[in-house]
Amino acid sequence: MRSRRAELLRALALAACLGGAALAHAQDDDDAAAAPQAAARASAPASQSSDPRALRVEAAVSQLQNDPLLSGKHTEHRLRWKDDSRHKDERVPDSRTLAWLRALAARINDMSRFLLWGVVLVAVSLLLVSVRHVVQLRAFRRRAAAEAAVSHVRDLDVRPESLPDDVGAAAWALWQAGQVPAALSLLYRGALSRMIHRFQVPITASATESECLALASGRLETTALRYVTQVVRAWEANTYGGRSLSLAMGETLCNGFGPRLDAGAQP
Repeated sequence: MRSRRAELLRALALAACLGGAALAHAQDDDDAAAAPQAAARASAPASQSSDPRALRVEAAVSQLQNDPLLSGKHTEHRLRWKDDSRHKDERVPDSRTLAWLRALAARINDMSRFLLWGVVLVAVSLLLVSVRHVVQLRAFRRRAAAEAAVSHVRDLDVRPESLPDDVGAAAWALWQAGQVPAALSLLYRGALSRMIHRFQVPITASATESECLALASGRLETTALRYVTQVVRAWEANTYGGRSLSLAMGETLCNGFGPRLDAGAQP
């Protein structure tokens, strides 16, 4: 591109020089033909003695030399990525910034450890408090149920403190002594007290024997319910029917109280 422009410029300059030489040769011929006028032209200024056509040629050559398109210089625009090496060097943080970031990361790490242990301690504390509340709530419910439970069922005292520690042994002693109604009353009272206070059977103060058995059918296991049914039927037969019961039946009922309603049965 530059060589073509330079050649064009040299060709124009050569043409201008040839034209000037031709004009000068013609002028010499004219000067030789008109000698008297040579002295007048020599005395005149150099700018006034030049030919107008030569001046125009020189002006054209000067204009071509000053043309930016023919000067051999040009401007180029190049696109560069933003992550150029110079910009990378400018974006590199200094050592103080890196040190500050490392210190911040260390503090955050230490704080996270303290926060983690704090969360663990709070969770354990809440768990202990919740367990304590649950235990207290269950104890309160048991006390409330005991207080709300009836103390007498149709004139029979069913409070646990009104009964002997071993109901079966006490009833068997009465049976052997010939006090069968007292033994059956003790067994029936003991059965009602265990159903109310141990198995939470909702027996009311005016409940009959059949109603007590119907309420206990959904809360006692099979062996315990069968035993209570035997006690109730024996109580009804002796109290309302006046029937006498054998010693063997009395021994079976008295010895079966503890295994069925105390140790053997689970509430």
